[in-house]
Amino acid sequence: MSQPYGQHGQPPNYAGGQVPYYPPPPDPYNQKNNQYQQYPQHPQYPPPSAPPPSFMQSQSMGNNGENNDNAGTNNKFNPTPKYRDLWAAILFLLHLGAFIALSVLALRNYAAIQRSGSSDSVQKITLNWSTIWLLLICVGVGFVLSMIYLAFAERFPRRFIIGTFIISILFYWAMAVFYFIAKYFSMAILIAIVAIFYTLFFFWWRPLIPFSSVMLETVIDITKKFKSLLLVAFSGLFLETLYSIWWIFTFIAAYQVWYPEACRARSDNNLPATGACESGKIVAIVVFLLFSFYWTSQVIQTWVHVTTSGVFATYYFFEGTPQGVPSMPTLRSAKRASTTSFGSICFGSLIVALLQVIRALLRSAAQETDNPFGAFCFACASVIVDMVESLLQYFNFYAYTQVAIYGKSFRESVKDTWTLIKDRGVEAIINDNLIGTVIAMGALLVGIVTALISYLYVIILKNVGGGYIPLVVFLGFIIGFQMMTIMGSIILSGSATTFVCLAEDPRALERTKPDLYRAIRNTYPSFATGM
Repeated sequence: MSQPYGQHGQPPNYAGGQVPYYPPPPDPYNQKNNQYQQYPQHPQYPPPSAPPPSFMQSQSMGNNGENNDNAGTNNKFNPTPKYRDLWAAILFLLHLGAFIALSVLALRNYAAIQRSGSSDSVQKITLNWSTIWLLLICVGVGFVLSMIYLAFAERFPRRFIIGTFIISILFYWAMAVFYFIAKYFSMAILIAIVAIFYTLFFFWWRPLIPFSSVMLETVIDITKKFKSLLLVAFSGLFLETLYSIWWIFTFIAAYQVWYPEACRARSDNNLPATGACESGKIVAIVVFLLFSFYWTSQVIQTWVHVTTSGVFATYYFFEGTPQGVPSMPTLRSAKRASTTSFGSICFGSLIVALLQVIRALLRSAAQETDNPFGAFCFACASVIVDMVESLLQYFNFYAYTQVAIYGKSFRESVKDTWTLIKDRGVEAIINDNLIGTVIAMGALLVGIVTALISYLYVIILKNVGGGYIPLVVFLGFIIGFQMMTIMGSIILSGSATTFVCLAEDPRALERTKPDLYRAIRNTYPSFATGM
């Protein structure tokens, strides 16, 4: 569509700045085909109202170039985000209320048992105060080891990866020898197999260590710029520690009150709201407590992850730009994770918690059954559930970065993150990154240390009644593992956020962290060419 021009080819001025439309005049002299035409007729377009969309924004636009209903979620750090997956947040709060009610009931009745003088007969059958002190010791050991592990990663990032591999390999071999000497052959064979695989992985993955070292240095460097990230991790660890202690007391009290043999051993059973001595009741209570522990721990870990991812993404996209990094990025990110994105955090954590409970029940069934074929089937089912859980946690971890940046719902984040990573080809770089593997090895290492402490405590003192040694060792492992997982989440979150941001805007990495950009370009030339 042509527009009439004024004198000297300049457009005339109209009131209000609006250019009226005039139909073109007839062309009797066929001037359109005149190659010497002075003023070619070019279509006039209004100036763009916004910059071109990013990769993720283009994924949510239709063929006609218009945003769909979810386009509002594609604004980075939207100042007015919407509440996402609100139902999951409400369900989590209701579950937390149920846990508090059960805890109050169990602890009140346990106190009544102590006052009645019938606790001695109960403690001979089930768990007792010695178990509580043991698990509290595990909490303290897990806390100290986690702090030492993180401090080592910050001070010696390049040696962190190699050192973790070597220490883990030596520790697993030592554990295997210990269990052989103790004639615990099934555990000895299992740990020996793990030690063999870790030894082989160390030699297979050595060429990938330089790249992972650069990535770790980058994450640690950003962590040093934002010291408040350590406060976020410490807050998560503090909440996890308090909840673990509370859960331990509740778990022990529930066994003292509702375990059938302990219930029958009491001289009277007139405690309020305890009911009859039924085995089904304690099974339901234990399953609920396990589910509550897994779900709440996952929510705490994910909250730390989403908060940390928001800070790393803020630095990635705004560092070196005219507007610069906004003030108090950690506080802003924590606010979003605690309000509008909390439902998405609860949703993803709920799925993982359900799988963890199923896996724990299958493992318990495999250990308690007397049928070898049944034990084998339960063990195989446990392995399958464990694999599904690992895949889900893998996707969730990167998807929550989208939650932190754009405030998307959980389902949107999983779908869009996978599309983004596959289209950019970043999955090869993610697979070659050893940081996640090293942190997982560290968590297993801390968990095994606390489990070993639990085992030695029970064997030496012999004051845990009822033959609950496997249960006590298992609880000790869970506590240590969760402690290290919380502290290592800063490093893992920074690494995952860097990958997702790299897939969306690779050139921003060249501006903020040129060393890492050059390492990726040299190690993965095909990805650099695609940029």
